[in-house]
Amino acid sequence: MKNILLIAASFPYLLNTSCSKEKSINNNYTSGALPVAAFMISEPQSITGKQVSFTDISTDADDDIVTQLWDFADGTPIEQSKNSAHTFSKAGSYLVSLTVKDKTGNTATASKRILIKNTAQPDYGNLIGIKEKIALLYPKAMICAHRTDHENFPENSLGGIQAAIENQVNIVEIDTRLSLDNELVIMHDATTARTTTGNHTIAQKTLNELKQLKLLFNGTPTNYEIPTLKECLIAAKGKVYVDIDASWDNTLNYYNRIYNEVAALNMVNMVFFYTETPAVAKGLLDLDSDVIVLLGAGNDTDWNNANNMNPKAKLWHLAEKTLNANYTSNPFTSGIRFFANAYVNSSIAPPLSGKDLIVDNLINNKVSIIQTDVPIHIKNYLQAGNLWLR
Repeated sequence: MKNILLIAASFPYLLNTSCSKEKSINNNYTSGALPVAAFMISEPQSITGKQVSFTDISTDADDDIVTQLWDFADGTPIEQSKNSAHTFSKAGSYLVSLTVKDKTGNTATASKRILIKNTAQPDYGNLIGIKEKIALLYPKAMICAHRTDHENFPENSLGGIQAAIENQVNIVEIDTRLSLDNELVIMHDATTARTTTGNHTIAQKTLNELKQLKLLFNGTPTNYEIPTLKECLIAAKGKVYVDIDASWDNTLNYYNRIYNEVAALNMVNMVFFYTETPAVAKGLLDLDSDVIVLLGAGNDTDWNNANNMNPKAKLWHLAEKTLNANYTSNPFTSGIRFFANAYVNSSIAPPLSGKDLIVDNLINNKVSIIQTDVPIHIKNYLQAGNLWLR
């Protein structure tokens, strides 16, 4: 012990130097520092078939990043490379992710969204683009068949879509759900009990299992199966516009999934998306300026939210509270068009002849898309008054 004290006392600079060196090492020691993932995209919006460059600009205080993994979210394999050039084969919105790893195994991930548009022009068939069609609205109006034309066919069925087409109904409304295996199917309810031969929760059954059920019409089984969103879009393409209601899951991620299904079929300008959530509406409009959003504006809160959006949704879904000139005059003047219900889930039957005061009230309050369970009746009524926009 004395020797130790003697050394320390006789050579104090040795101890101080050692401590100083250790302190210096601690101040500059960075081994095990976490990487920070980041990358650049040459074109945040591009087109199918065109190569897009992705450049890694990740950092690590140790400068020891050893692995970069790229996930392009389009079904292609994960790619390992410092930088990448990727070609998307389908239109859609893709959340591209870069995961980096350093020598000690620390990882970090960064994600950015890229929009891929179709190079080919849409095949509108008998239609024009929905934006162009909306510009023609009022005083003439269009008809939307609620849950497809289910006066003579099961609701949300391919038969209901075909009936709407044959009867020259302008728009069919459909409701989307996700199956257990993440397939987009068409069903209003969370379960199949009311509309099919089975009683199952949609989210707990695979698409194949759901396809074993038959849709009901007035309680009687039919030959129609639960359709997928893709099947409905293909049936409607170039023949009837589609209003997609996904409001049971008002998240932008869910709507983005639906958008990709629509974009892959080059139908973005043949559909519109209904939501009650301004953040989802804004997210869709920010994603793709060609998107048409139908935004709920049926009460004061929703109306104010719709009115304060920038950019504004072009279609507002009104209800009884907002269905008057106090709410419609200014938005209408600025180019907003209105959507409202007539005879939807209603115990009131439309008149067999003479004036239809419910429809007249909608037209008088500048509604130019009428959603209904009796589309043929309202189409014929408007047509007789030269108020139907074919």
